[in-house]
Amino acid sequence: MENHELSRIRYIKVPQNLKLSEGAFKIDPEIRLPIQIKEGKKNIEEDDLTIEAIVAGMLTLIAYDELNKDIDYYKAFVKAVEPDIASNLNTAAIAKQEAKDYDFAEELFLSVYHLEPQSASCINLATLYSYMSVNEEEKKNLDKADEYLAKAKATLLDGLRRFGENEWILAELASFEGFLGNLEEAKEYSERYLLVASEGERKEEIKKFLKEVNQHLESDNAFKEAYDYIMLDMPDKAISAIDSFLEKNSGIWNGYFIKAWALRKAERYDEAKKCLLKCLELGESNTDIYNELSICELECGNKELAKQYLNTAVDLDGTNLTAMSNLAFLLIEDKEYDDARYYLEKARNVAADDEIIKNLIKSYEKATGEKIGDKITEEVVNSDEDESMEEILEELENTHDHHDGCSCHHHDKGGCSCHHGHEEGHCSCHHEE
Repeated sequence: MENHELSRIRYIKVPQNLKLSEGAFKIDPEIRLPIQIKEGKKNIEEDDLTIEAIVAGMLTLIAYDELNKDIDYYKAFVKAVEPDIASNLNTAAIAKQEAKDYDFAEELFLSVYHLEPQSASCINLATLYSYMSVNEEEKKNLDKADEYLAKAKATLLDGLRRFGENEWILAELASFEGFLGNLEEAKEYSERYLLVASEGERKEEIKKFLKEVNQHLESDNAFKEAYDYIMLDMPDKAISAIDSFLEKNSGIWNGYFIKAWALRKAERYDEAKKCLLKCLELGESNTDIYNELSICELECGNKELAKQYLNTAVDLDGTNLTAMSNLAFLLIEDKEYDDARYYLEKARNVAADDEIIKNLIKSYEKATGEKIGDKITEEVVNSDEDESMEEILEELENTHDHHDGCSCHHHDKGGCSCHHGHEEGHCSCHHEE
């Protein structure tokens, strides 16, 4: 699709009286001159035939049609008219960017970059595209936001093609990929930057940035390895893998969480509890931590404390079916029917067709002789305070689907209707003895 600004270009023969003050530049009468007509006009009018209109037309071509067969001639022409044109355009572009006149700023920055390609003009243009992306994201135009991010990256890569291993462009690419969460790419560009960087504040910043990136990559690898071992039912190897990470990163709560999961799988419940409490000590509080604590306390024979933890889990996330079904099961088991009904109705508001909830309602009705009617009596309020187990695990390794279980409280060899494909062994379900 033709750029809108290019659609305003018309071509004229060189006027016989056209002269430039720069003696070194020779006008070629065979090359037609572009004129940028006024917005809304279709044809050239007499007052369009000015040197300013010709230069404006050439700058538009320089910005958006760099492959034009006469582009080098047009570049020389505008420099002959105004030797400092690149610097003046750059100043104007910065002003337009600050005024959020992004479309005009783009044309000006493109003209500067193509007139006098430099690493600085490349970075300025890429930075503008980043601003434009943020602007579109704020307006909820996510596809457009992604388009401008792609333009920003393409501009920086074009800079590397033009200027080779330029330290400033490499630093920008490292920061850009880090912002997007592409840590492997951020690491690569940071390392390439450090090979060519001059001493100074920027170099120290990238060194610090690279250290943080390496720590994140190390944690991702450690979590992935521990996760894989847990999935292979090798909790001891998972514990060993995550311990190596925690020796260097003792303040990362996620590490203690996944270690607790492995310890619980290994039936080392007291140790698992300590790791989960460490998560809380480090400032993290979410439904999955309290649900895991409830499992460990139940296995240790502390049913009342297990119920307290489940109450907290539901308070943190009133839509968490696993916590609600586990709590309802324990309440039915302890004949606390009023409370059990309350949580069953909360759960039914969230997922009326969930098989676990249906089975627990049947158990409640069988135990009490009461029917839970079709009318929903409890309005559930969604809580945004915490992440689900799936979101936590996505944060840990980004390359795996969330692990199958951990919201459960019985070892049972008989049939059970356990919750949402959870791991074998523990399940949140009602068992027929």
